[in-house]
Amino acid sequence: MYKLIIVDDEYSTRNGLKLCINWFEYGIEVAGEAENGIKGMELAGRIQPDIVLTDVKMPGMDGIEMVNRLKDQHPDTKFVFISGYDDIEYLKSAMKMDAVDYILKPVNLEELNAVIEKIMAMTKREENRKDMLQQMNARLNQSIPLLREKFFIQLIRDGHADRISMEKRIDFLELKLSYDAPYCALIIRINNPRTVFATMTEQNTQLISFAIQNICQEIVDARVSGSVFEHQRGEYVLLVALPEAEGEDIIFPLVSELMGSLNGFLSRMAEAISLTIGVGGTVEHMGLLADSYKMAAEAIERKLFLGKNQVITFDVMAAQKDVDYRLINERITVFASVLKTGDVGEVSLQLDKLFAELSTSAGIGFVDCQRICLQLLLVTSQFLSEFGMRMGDLGERESEAWSQLMKLETIDDMCLHLKDYLTAVCERIGSRQEKPIPEVIMAIMRIIHERYSENLTIADIASQVYLAKTYICLLFKQETGETINEFITRVRMEKAKERLTVSDQKLAEICSSIGYAEPSYFTKQFRKYTGMNPSDYRDLHRRMN
Repeated sequence: MYKLIIVDDEYSTRNGLKLCINWFEYGIEVAGEAENGIKGMELAGRIQPDIVLTDVKMPGMDGIEMVNRLKDQHPDTKFVFISGYDDIEYLKSAMKMDAVDYILKPVNLEELNAVIEKIMAMTKREENRKDMLQQMNARLNQSIPLLREKFFIQLIRDGHADRISMEKRIDFLELKLSYDAPYCALIIRINNPRTVFATMTEQNTQLISFAIQNICQEIVDARVSGSVFEHQRGEYVLLVALPEAEGEDIIFPLVSELMGSLNGFLSRMAEAISLTIGVGGTVEHMGLLADSYKMAAEAIERKLFLGKNQVITFDVMAAQKDVDYRLINERITVFASVLKTGDVGEVSLQLDKLFAELSTSAGIGFVDCQRICLQLLLVTSQFLSEFGMRMGDLGERESEAWSQLMKLETIDDMCLHLKDYLTAVCERIGSRQEKPIPEVIMAIMRIIHERYSENLTIADIASQVYLAKTYICLLFKQETGETINEFITRVRMEKAKERLTVSDQKLAEICSSIGYAEPSYFTKQFRKYTGMNPSDYRDLHRRMN
């Protein structure tokens, strides 16, 4: 119930106001009455009313002075003035008090009801607004962890933010961090995250993420001030405020403890999980944390050359030379020539020379190394297709080689992976050199290479070599390990790859030139063969060149 008090120096007016209206229907109780402003003040102090009906002109203290005093103490209370016709000057003063309304004596019942309905409507609106604000504040408080994470991500991405606005956000988010302290960013990254998380349930993934952040925060809180958050899946960022006394000297004991504790936890959770930590340089204040994060990110990318499961500092890149892409391309050309010999030792030697060049190149990054490895696989694939050896188990090995390469993160792993695959390729080349292909198979391959752009069928081939369709299908499969249709598709796909890389022909033109009538079917076959769309393949090859 809403509480109402009536303040008027006339008993008949007070009594009439109590009885002339059914206050209960409005959810209002008349909680008290007073005969002047002084007693009205005392009554309001005890009852804490929601509504005050008061006369303007009263002895001792008039209604205007009383309301003026009560407004500060009861800001949500609604005031309604009652005045006689001869109190116009008083009434003008009353209207300056932000009263809800005023009623002239003698009180008209309809007018009084209208004023009360107006008050109740205002009260309901205010209550709804308060409820909405309370709900919004509750939701805001629940969102504080997310807002903190958003703030940190903006810190490391945008940087150089306005100091005043940053300090306001620090205060609002209740962060125990100083803007002026020197800071250092650390990146903790799970090695091969796609492979690691692919075999895990989402529950275990979230459990590991929570545990890593919790362990890091406990260690940071014990030694320094700072915060940790998950930047992306498998990457955790620590923003560390360095203490004035120890400064940068605290970083390496901190990182050592982090590495030891996290590795201990992860070894108990799953043996396959390991970490690499990148350490950024120290910056003067919080507004420069983006610079430190960038240094940490560049440092951790050097695990491509330095290996995983270790701490890498931002200054590790100092003594490296620029990339000599001309020499790299020359080594790829030599590799292509050596591959044709099938000599495992020589192929391995050429790979070692190429990767030695990559390892000492400062300007080369992970994506560039990955593209060069893909280029080696493209050269190998082109050679195998040209000589009809991309078939059977070797074809499966090639698909696996492409897929696995995209998951590797260090240059040593990439080199070992390529050596393993190329050893199998060299063995196939050697066995091919020892076993001559029957003339009829060579004839079928020549026909396909000459007529791949036509609507070529097995019946056409059979008639040209004067043998039955069934026989040539069985013989071809037996000798090559793949069907005639698979070989036709492979020849067409290799021609398509060639046109995509050396010409600017439209996809529809390439489709028609290799024997396909429908571009959509060609695209489907090309994606099945290479793992990517024709347009993506063209873009990739152009970037590598």
